[in-house]
Amino acid sequence: MSTHPRSDRPTTLSLPPEELWTLHHVLLHRIEQEGTASDTTGIEPPPLEVFQAFDALDGGESRFTAAQLEAIRDVLATHHPSNDCWETERPRVERLLQRVSTVLETISPEPAP
Repeated sequence: MSTHPRSDRPTTLSLPPEELWTLHHVLLHRIEQEGTASDTTGIEPPPLEVFQAFDALDGGESRFTAAQLEAIRDVLATHHPSNDCWETERPRVERLLQRVSTVLETISPEPAP
């Protein structure tokens, strides 16, 4: 019996193509972060759910489990690219973070006090 009120059934994340591309890019950036850093001290490997979400997106899928959505949310919340695209990418990343958070709230309601 699960102690978590969330559903483990996949949920569709409906996003326009440009936001799907941004999400794909952000997840790939996180997956490659450890291998491309000049100093890997303090860089933890991404959780398995990040790889699973990336593989789903890479395969054209947009359905994710709650655990994958949580991993996506965490990656979006901490994404800080060091390239010149940040100014144009930032609003899209913030919108994605809001959308993913909203979906998580609907499938994982906060427990009543």
